[in-house]
Amino acid sequence: MGSIVNPAWVQEQLKNLRETGDLDATSSYNPAIQSLIIYLNDIGKPFKIYNLGAGVKRITTKTDICPCCKRKL
Repeated sequence: MGSIVNPAWVQEQLKNLRETGDLDATSSYNPAIQSLIIYLNDIGKPFKIYNLGAGVKRITTKTDICPCCKRKL
């Protein structure tokens, strides 16, 4: 049986990306993160993935800002 990603969650993330130009999503569900990675890769948008621990990942298109202190790198 395949993994199912909530389409409403994905659409919300993509809507935020279209409106603001940035994506900042956190999830512990790997297929959800993978679907965002595939989309960002297809459109050629740079992104970073941070492992937050306990299987939680954060994906962001803000590649020049530190996720901890919010300062520019």
